[in-house]
Amino acid sequence: MHLLLVDGSSYVFRAFHALPPLNRKSDNLPVGCVQGFCNMLFKLTEDLKGEDEPTHMAVIFDHSAKTFRDDIYADYKAHRPPPPEELVPQFPLTRSATRAFSIPSIEMEGWEADDIIATYACMARDAGGKVTIVSSDKDLMQLVEPNGSIRMLDTIPRPGQPPLRWIGVDEVFTKFGVTPDKVIDVQALCGDAVDNVPGVPGIGVKTAAELINTYGDLETLLARAEEIKQPARRQKLIDNAELARISKQLVTLSREVPVELDLDALVRVPIEPGALFPFLKAMEFNTITKRLAGILEADPDAWEADPALAAKPVEAMGFDNAAKAEARAARLEATGRAEASLVAHAADVHERVKAIPLDHAKYEIIRDAEHLRKWIEAAYAVGHVAIDVETTGLDNQTADLVGVCLSTAPGNGAYLPLDHRTGADLLGGGRAEGQMPMADALALLKPMLEDRSILKIGHNFKYDLGILARYGIVTAPIDDTLLLSYTLDGPRFNTMSELTSHWLGHGGIPIKDLIGTGKSQKTFAEVDIEAAARYGGEDADLTMRLWTLLKPRLPAENMTVVYETLERPLAPVLARMEGRGISVDRQILSRLSGDFAQRAAAFEAEAQALAGQPFNLGSPKQLGDILFGVMGLPGGTKTKTGQWATGADVLDELALQGVPLAKAVLEWRQLTKLMGTYTDALPSYINERTGRVHTSYSQASVLTGRLSSNDPNLQNIPVRTEDGRKIRTAFVASPGKILISADYSQIELRVLAHIADIQALKDAFEEGLDIHAMTASEMFGVPVEGMPSEVRRRAKAINFGIIYGISAFGLSNQLGIGRAEAGDYIETYFKRFPGIRDYMDEMRRRVKADGFVETIFGRKVQFPNANSKHPAERAFVERASINAPIQGSAADIIRRAMVKMEPALKKAGIEADMLLQVHDELIFEVDKGTEDKAMPVIAGIMESSAEPAVRLTVPLKVDAHAAHNWDEAH
Repeated sequence: MHLLLVDGSSYVFRAFHALPPLNRKSDNLPVGCVQGFCNMLFKLTEDLKGEDEPTHMAVIFDHSAKTFRDDIYADYKAHRPPPPEELVPQFPLTRSATRAFSIPSIEMEGWEADDIIATYACMARDAGGKVTIVSSDKDLMQLVEPNGSIRMLDTIPRPGQPPLRWIGVDEVFTKFGVTPDKVIDVQALCGDAVDNVPGVPGIGVKTAAELINTYGDLETLLARAEEIKQPARRQKLIDNAELARISKQLVTLSREVPVELDLDALVRVPIEPGALFPFLKAMEFNTITKRLAGILEADPDAWEADPALAAKPVEAMGFDNAAKAEARAARLEATGRAEASLVAHAADVHERVKAIPLDHAKYEIIRDAEHLRKWIEAAYAVGHVAIDVETTGLDNQTADLVGVCLSTAPGNGAYLPLDHRTGADLLGGGRAEGQMPMADALALLKPMLEDRSILKIGHNFKYDLGILARYGIVTAPIDDTLLLSYTLDGPRFNTMSELTSHWLGHGGIPIKDLIGTGKSQKTFAEVDIEAAARYGGEDADLTMRLWTLLKPRLPAENMTVVYETLERPLAPVLARMEGRGISVDRQILSRLSGDFAQRAAAFEAEAQALAGQPFNLGSPKQLGDILFGVMGLPGGTKTKTGQWATGADVLDELALQGVPLAKAVLEWRQLTKLMGTYTDALPSYINERTGRVHTSYSQASVLTGRLSSNDPNLQNIPVRTEDGRKIRTAFVASPGKILISADYSQIELRVLAHIADIQALKDAFEEGLDIHAMTASEMFGVPVEGMPSEVRRRAKAINFGIIYGISAFGLSNQLGIGRAEAGDYIETYFKRFPGIRDYMDEMRRRVKADGFVETIFGRKVQFPNANSKHPAERAFVERASINAPIQGSAADIIRRAMVKMEPALKKAGIEADMLLQVHDELIFEVDKGTEDKAMPVIAGIMESSAEPAVRLTVPLKVDAHAAHNWDEAH
């Protein structure tokens, strides 16, 4: 016997959120979820063949009424949002769909689906059978058996993963850090924000697993809690022992549900067309009806639509205005699994948080040690604290600490002033009264900020980490509301004010109200302490409110892995990199500035001579008038302001046509840009304290997950030109040190080969072939040996152009060939590698259906305008959706490498400072003489960085080189 138990409620919510809305034409009844549910159910039965084919099967649903757990804990699932309005009438239809497929549909009042599943699983196991539970719900993992008699099957599509993923003992251990028999003890300790299982505040899964593995079980742990060495952890367990016991009751699945159907009633039977097709016709599912009719070799027209379903009006389903009250009551009782809708979930938490009044008068000013100790004790009591530092500027490498803001719960807040000054004192260097000595305050804060049992919560916390590190405080662990928002919603909100305005309806006190703007702007140190306290207390309070709202969405939207493995651990890594900086040779920059200035002047003179008159090369209007007015060159277009367009694309086109003036202006622009952005500007960024340049990385601003570099931007130094490479020579190792550059080789093409499953490309990468020569050989039938460089160059342009959705127009410009010829190249490419076109078509389909695409690690790259009415906007989204999973996956891979790098180097006994990240490249500084030992370790870490989260079918390759300056190391 092989019993297949399907978590039906999970299927319902997956179907609802995975597909665009669909209404029945005859009466506008929402049926999109029902259609998706039918497709998923039938696909499951088709996928499980051979030794995995079940002999018995049932779909188990949650009942809308309360269960026995509500009697144990009144707030159980109290935070669950009501299901979306359009889903409510589809609940009963999914039960009808299950029966239409000749599968038992089971739900029982007073019991959750998980309890019913647990009962049937144990019944089948005890009868000598094996059981497969179709779900990814962590609560069911306690049922997994070591001998494989009970295992789980995850069918949720995930990029880079097989469609069917079996969950056994090893997978449970990876998830919880314990074997399945101890899962309930771990859950009892860490609780569950989605189901509102309290657990022990401040204890997460990792700590819980460590404790249970040490003490064996929950009761033993609680009995021996006094033995625990960490004071905060010990006290939490003692104070919350009863909560832990209640939590264990809540998470323990019942194996004794009084089920009405015995196992014999669950025997699989063939689909009965007389039951299936009337249902499908009543739902008006024409496409799936035709498809299943062909598979089942049955005539769908032999049966009439079920009048009980077809004629049932919308109001009887509880959907129109007349039945709103009844539908609302049903929604409040209905239970959903982890994929609850973003809007409904946010609305639920939103209302709870907004109900807490925002009262600036309640924010406290901490002026002495006793008061500060009370706030530190409060942080230990709850296990977390929101923190924000106030400083004299925006650069955390030069700004000075002025004060610290704290909050331990939504609604409270405090400000600790440390270095405020009065107007008179500013001139004399004195301090305003009523402030603790900074050294005393930091001495009290440091143990708490460095205590790993206390979670520190901030917004754009990387800035705060950099400030605190300069004062000798290594803050950990952290949560970051900016990164939470970025993980969940992408770079939708750029500032905290935008974020709080959207979620809380309050943007906070504008900083300009305190420090002013323009020439009269002052530093935060000059702000009155009482005003600073209102601002700072609110800042910490709003951060705490955002965290309360955003953090529970991670498990609800399956984004925990992205946040915990890619975003949260990267912020401290970037803070340390920013703090280290890199040395820059002023003399080299000065010589380059002189050289560039001379050459720019020569190109300026050449351009004016070619124009036959003096003009300002930096004026688009003057340049356009000369090119298209005086010279009368063809192809000119005007902007909305009536000026001729003279952008780089226009000048590039003219240069390809052989217009000398266009070439001269392009050369002049390149040189003046290099001077203004780098050779003239970089010296002003050298930090007086360190003598090094410290860039700032933005972790949450790029749609695909790439990092950006600012003040100065070190990621846009052109490396394909000789002049750009000259600038890199100015980035040098410190005395006694040497730089290492480690660069992924063709990572985006490798990711494409993996995602699109292009066997020819995968084979070439596996064998270490010249990928561009191999592509040229495949396309043009030219042997790799002795291949003309021009042929390889064309293949290279296509290889990289395809990733960015290059058009025949773009390729023709790049290669200097006709558009027809370029179009033929692209068409030949698709014929030789058909999987690439299939991949592109699939991404276009997904972005239209879902509004997002995903990287192989599960990062969602969102395109809310995917179905825009504007053709140009839709075309852009299509191109971007093709590139986003590739570029995003490559960005995620190097993020993982950066997170894994420092502990791996430490374990290998290698002293290496990671200084810069430039897209696919990492720059390190090591002691001279250790580079040969360091390079293979660094390369090895980068090449294995995708694992174990994703097992790529293409090997990653890293080129590492060492030299005194960046250019020579590259």
